[in-house]
Amino acid sequence: MTKRKKLLIYKALLFLFAFFIAFMPSTSLRNKEVNSRVIVGILGLDGGGEKVRLTAQYVMPTEAQGSTGKDTVTVEGETLDEAAEALNTALGRRVELGHCSMVIVGKDAKPELLGSLMTATDVAADVWMAAADGKAEDLIADLTDFMSKTGATDANFIAYSARKAHIATNTLLGFLSDLGSASKTAYLPLVEMQSGKASESGDSSSGGSSGGGKGGDSSGGGSGEEGKGGSSEGEQKTGMKVEKLAMYGENGRVGIFDSTSARGVAWVSAPVEKGTVCADVEYEGKTIKGVCGRLLKKHASVKIDEKTGTATVKIKAFIEPHGDKFNTLFATNSKKANDALIAGYKKKIQGEVESAVGSSLAATADPLFIGREFYRHSPDYFKSEYDYYSVKIKYDIEIALK
Repeated sequence: MTKRKKLLIYKALLFLFAFFIAFMPSTSLRNKEVNSRVIVGILGLDGGGEKVRLTAQYVMPTEAQGSTGKDTVTVEGETLDEAAEALNTALGRRVELGHCSMVIVGKDAKPELLGSLMTATDVAADVWMAAADGKAEDLIADLTDFMSKTGATDANFIAYSARKAHIATNTLLGFLSDLGSASKTAYLPLVEMQSGKASESGDSSSGGSSGGGKGGDSSGGGSGEEGKGGSSEGEQKTGMKVEKLAMYGENGRVGIFDSTSARGVAWVSAPVEKGTVCADVEYEGKTIKGVCGRLLKKHASVKIDEKTGTATVKIKAFIEPHGDKFNTLFATNSKKANDALIAGYKKKIQGEVESAVGSSLAATADPLFIGREFYRHSPDYFKSEYDYYSVKIKYDIEIALK
């Protein structure tokens, strides 16, 4: 047999094999299996008392192209397992939670539910976490509507915040690890929707949340929940706002930190290395407001001294000033301008960390994880003498201009 005939035979056999694989029964069944699944992008968790409510933002893949619009469904069960099973029943398909990109926790959700979520479902340990001011169910409905109009996808805004904004973010495993530490504290970024009426009523609602953080209870979240039962007619969602932190203890949410305190927590406890820093600068007897710079990177740590009961918060921030105000300052006297900028940025950062400490004392929380450091480095002192309220906190802030 010639080489040419052999080659033709091989080609024919290869074609027959490919045809068989494409149309064999298992391939057809696999396509049907894919179309019988529901992909969940965002999962909401409410309750934890007598009932558990799960809200899923889902996509149902179909054979037709372009038919993957997002929608939401809410189910209820006496336990998390029952609620998860109810999702399959409600949607008539097997729910895939392994692709979930974000879990949103409602005001009343109990922390132990999150532990069950990681062990009893396919939700990944590194999934992004966020908190709703009121019900997770309502926030997911607003997010889904907003995403359908803008093309935004799932947890992109949280992932962006974790990399490029000065916001303290957390994952499911990180949240549970923090809560299980000696500090018994964990935090989640609070997601709020901005609307076309924010300029008229946004100030009052924001003040309510901030007051909750300072007061050490969930009153800020409570007032927000009453207003989140659905968008008022004609109200248009114009964006998402992630500026505050929801603070948690072993029994649930203990308060909401305002944007200043939230930035203070991020300076110390979050691995953020990007963002913007704006400070008021005292220069030649004048106060120049809002001189901004880019945060290039930062190093933060907490050093403890059990002999004196002292914790020193050490931060070194590398900042690149920019803008017309900085250029005007630098043009007059570079050395004097640099000194003024360093003093201004140092005061700003220390003020934000001090605000975080004040809010944590009011909320009976320890988001700077000072207790954890005492436990790690001086366990005997932690067991016998440690008291967060009696710790003397000092600050060592260093600014490096670039």
